[in-house]
Amino acid sequence: MTANDERLYVVPDLLTSAYYACNKIQRDKYDEMQTPDVDLRICCESLFQIVKLNTESDGFESLGDRRSMVGKLQSVVHCDLIRNLCEKAAYYGHIDCLMFAREIGVPWNVSSGVNSSRRVQIVYDHAAGNGQLNCKEYAFENGRSTCTAAASGGHLDCLRYAHENECPWDERTCQYAAENGHLDCLRYAHENECPWDEETCSYAAAHGHLDCLRYAHENGCPWDEVTCSYAAIFGHLDCLRYAHENGCPWDENTCQYAAKNGYLDCLRYAHENGCPWDEETCSDAATFGHLDCLRYAHENGCPWDEETCDFAMADGHLDCLRYAHENGCPWDERTCSDAAIFGHLDCLRYAHENGCPWDEDTCLLAVEFGNPDCLCYARENGCPYGRKTFEAVVLYCLNYLKI
Repeated sequence: MTANDERLYVVPDLLTSAYYACNKIQRDKYDEMQTPDVDLRICCESLFQIVKLNTESDGFESLGDRRSMVGKLQSVVHCDLIRNLCEKAAYYGHIDCLMFAREIGVPWNVSSGVNSSRRVQIVYDHAAGNGQLNCKEYAFENGRSTCTAAASGGHLDCLRYAHENECPWDERTCQYAAENGHLDCLRYAHENECPWDEETCSYAAAHGHLDCLRYAHENGCPWDEVTCSYAAIFGHLDCLRYAHENGCPWDENTCQYAAKNGYLDCLRYAHENGCPWDEETCSDAATFGHLDCLRYAHENGCPWDEETCDFAMADGHLDCLRYAHENGCPWDERTCSDAAIFGHLDCLRYAHENGCPWDEDTCLLAVEFGNPDCLCYARENGCPYGRKTFEAVVLYCLNYLKI
């Protein structure tokens, strides 16, 4: 019995093979017809290239061990051809490609760097803080494991195959399963002793997958303040409520993020249930123009400071600026300076007419940031200016003449 007879090999089907052999014009014509879709992905194309190279190789043996195909081509195959090939197959749910790749000797992971997984996590954490979690492609291109790719796409068959064939997994496998709401993958991973950490709960809450959050918590997955913060960032009140009612800790970030993104229901729930808040709740509400959140926070005793007016001014939210001032929020020279920087003449006018102080920076910054209407208003209404402002005006005029 040859090595090839020891197990079944799944080769690309005839339809996919024929589609791959077509040129772009032929493929476009096929796609226009009422024919079965061909899900040709990069994992398929890479495998076709490997098979072709083996056929063209002088050392190819038709009855040889197929599991050494990739090894035989090390001298002619570019690393990019097999890099993350298993991850790609798992990500797209191509179990046939995944199995075939393994059978011809493609390693589980060929990463571009030893610290790639850490870079992926840093990017994800940074994106989450800004309310942007659509980073799948970045993670995919930077060495995400095969198990993580399968869990992310919800491909339980690929995940099971990878794990049963000794593909390594780590906490990210559970994290990505929970993030994308694939409870079956999360359950399988946990029941088969895949590790998890706080990120599993945090990302389940961030994407509103209450079933994954509940399963993780009920089965001993740890959580921390980030779970509540992420639920508040994206307005998932059900996840926030579940986490709090089941003992998940929270901190000022929960209220801050709820106000920042305008989720009044989350802000109200958090405050009414004892979640702490601070000045950043009001300043973030003003920054993004969420007057309802700003009003609720102030009327319920949330502290504020000059940054509330400054940030409202910087982003041109006159309604928030007016509300804050009329209700006793302090402001200072930076309020007018911010208006000059960003060119919000209506806010600058309101601030000055209502007694907000200004200094030379208002005129200087209006010039430096190219807002002559703010400069004219400030000068016509007695705003002081100094030598730096005069020099900036001269430079601005010279640059204008060059244009």
